[in-house]
Amino acid sequence: MDLNLLLVFQCLMNERSVTKAANALFLTQGAVSASLRKLRVVFNDELFTRGSHGMTPTHRALEIAPQISEALKSISALVTSDQEFDPRRSSRVFRIALSDDLENMLAKRMIRMADEQGWTIGFSFYQTNSYLWPQSMQEHGADLAICSSPKFLSTMHKSQVLFPASYICIYDKESIQFSTPISKQEYLHAHHGRVSFDGLRGFVDELFDAERLQRKVKASFTHFSGAINAIIGSPLVLTMPDYAARSFAECNSRLAVSPVPLRVPSFVVSMIWDINKEHDEQSRWLRRFVLELTEPISA
Repeated sequence: MDLNLLLVFQCLMNERSVTKAANALFLTQGAVSASLRKLRVVFNDELFTRGSHGMTPTHRALEIAPQISEALKSISALVTSDQEFDPRRSSRVFRIALSDDLENMLAKRMIRMADEQGWTIGFSFYQTNSYLWPQSMQEHGADLAICSSPKFLSTMHKSQVLFPASYICIYDKESIQFSTPISKQEYLHAHHGRVSFDGLRGFVDELFDAERLQRKVKASFTHFSGAINAIIGSPLVLTMPDYAARSFAECNSRLAVSPVPLRVPSFVVSMIWDINKEHDEQSRWLRRFVLELTEPISA
């Protein structure tokens, strides 16, 4: 068995496209098609059939996929086990997909740590969210995705919880006077800024529905950073993840935070990576690094 055939099989399982698999493997489409023909002979099965949504794996392909994945991981671990990654001797640029609330908190911590330790690595950050992280990882070749309560986890990815979180209020204390902490009446009758995936409705609107009140939303945003800039000098209050609100407040003395005077949901922030990178030493180092950076938050 030519081990390169197994790599082609694994890539076709991930990409479900001969074209995308060829690009990922730096091969021609003809070479990938030729490898697929050989795989079909070896396993006496079509393995992948063309459909409206790309290359669909057969029952046999789905059956052998975990075994092939495990075999490739074992070989990768054998080859790289003695090659410890040293961030002081590498020019590697790690690609990380994450939402802007997490980017505001983590990016500066990563950059500061790299500078303090004299590391020669770099970072590229890409926007994503709990719904779009698979697309972001594929489009940008991300080494890691970090988001809150990730959706659509599959067998092709692994995840690890970094820390639990909830929501708090943040506002410009020079533009609006609230009690400390904000009272329920103040919160229900304040002017709000909304931050949501589509900019149309968020979970806070549902909290107001439960109180049988109409939320006074003066502006809606799809990103937290834009919302934060907008509330400075305005009488708007935002309800956002606690770790992000505290991080923004640390950077601007005008901003104050307060508990939400209503019952708000909690969630977890997780990191996600491709299962093929499970034993890759550079990927393992990155995951350990992120764990160390976020450990104070989870404490």
